[in-house]
Amino acid sequence: MSNETMALAIIFAFVIGTTIVGMIPGMNKKMSLEEWAVGGRSFGRWLNWFILAGEIYTAFAFLGGSGWAYARGGPTFYILGYGALAYVVGYYVLPSIAPIGRKHGLMTQPDLVEHMYDSRWLGVLTAVIGVAFLIPYLQLQLTGLGLIIETCSYGVIGRVPAMLIAFTMVAAFVYLSGLKGVASTAVIKDVTMIVAVVFFGLWLPYHFFGGVGNMFEAIDAAKPGFLSLPGGTKNLDVSWAMSTLVLTSLGFYMWPHFSANSFSAKSPNVLRHNAIYLPLYQICLIFPMLIGFCALMVLTPALKVPDMAFMTIVQQVFPGWALGLVGGAGALACMIPAADLILSTSMLFTRNVYGRTIGVGTPPETQRNIARVVVLVLTAVALALAILTPNMLVNLLLTGYAGVTQFFPMIVLGLYWKRATKVGAYCGVIVGEFLVFFLMLNKMDPLGIMGLNLNAGFVALVCNFVVFTVVSMATSTPATIEQKTKAIS
Repeated sequence: MSNETMALAIIFAFVIGTTIVGMIPGMNKKMSLEEWAVGGRSFGRWLNWFILAGEIYTAFAFLGGSGWAYARGGPTFYILGYGALAYVVGYYVLPSIAPIGRKHGLMTQPDLVEHMYDSRWLGVLTAVIGVAFLIPYLQLQLTGLGLIIETCSYGVIGRVPAMLIAFTMVAAFVYLSGLKGVASTAVIKDVTMIVAVVFFGLWLPYHFFGGVGNMFEAIDAAKPGFLSLPGGTKNLDVSWAMSTLVLTSLGFYMWPHFSANSFSAKSPNVLRHNAIYLPLYQICLIFPMLIGFCALMVLTPALKVPDMAFMTIVQQVFPGWALGLVGGAGALACMIPAADLILSTSMLFTRNVYGRTIGVGTPPETQRNIARVVVLVLTAVALALAILTPNMLVNLLLTGYAGVTQFFPMIVLGLYWKRATKVGAYCGVIVGEFLVFFLMLNKMDPLGIMGLNLNAGFVALVCNFVVFTVVSMATSTPATIEQKTKAIS
């Protein structure tokens, strides 16, 4: 059997097998909207663990971690820090969200915002912003999947057919099973990913250098300063790293799909337990970096696309079966997070845009049917964008993390500060999002201030906090404080 055939057989075994597993929950019973969107709020520790952890290992972790190590060096290590810090935030925030969702029947992040501030249109605005950032994030998973399968098939299958096949399957199990399908497939994806990255992350440095320490010594000798800040960049220095760590750790759980994942937990203790142990996953993120550093010293000529460092070095060193394992793990790393993104985006549009505007009063059963149709439409739109205009949303994607982090003051202060007001939330999020777009789209990231290179999203977040706090203090009244107290109790 040729390397191409062997690699493709393993990849499609992973893809097809995972799709079948994802379809089973929806085939066993007819799901209500609550069961389809938030798993019936019945997820225990293990299912909730995998649905929350499933968003760590995406196309970025699999390809981007090694690509950043290959091209940028030292700045890559920020990836190890932000998740661990984010779980501290999650320990306090997510268990506060879940009981409110259960008590008031909330299913989406805009549901929560609308409930806390008693404002339908603030919820609509939150949903529109969320959709705007989720679609390019979904396109990233599609593009990553195409690159992975194209490389792992030795060019036999192009990226377009690969995306069409795999994401048709993703749409199928999301359509049938919703969040339960995503959770059950996340188990397979995470186990496969961990096995792949740990094995290759340890074997490659030992094979080529005799150990991880020897590899780092070789890099330091060949490229002095590459492993420290700013590494292979000009301005990603300590001030950038610190501001980026703050931004990304606060924004980690502000992505809209994490609210639905939190609402799926059967109790707040499930979320607290998982926040304690999820930092263990950060240890595994070091291994894609080790692969990228190894590829930097081994691969010649230099790669035009650094994100392909993982795939390329495995393709050159290992037989087809190993490349198939990596390709299968990588494909799942794109498919499963994409499934969660598709589900969340369909709910934002159906429930919080359509359902709060022209579709006011739409019953839950009809909302579920519309959301299922939107799943298919979103998949088609994302595929079309990824195939026809692959670079159109790059600038928007760059604003993604910084953009969703602007929800932090509105949501977290809204949970814990009784003087937070609707007007303050509007002003804060509008100022924050405007600055994110202005600074990043004008290539002012990082932003130089008083000799510091600060993440532009961090600067926007600071301004957002100030505006939110000042306006809320100026507009709060005994009536708004009483409303807030009832909303978060």
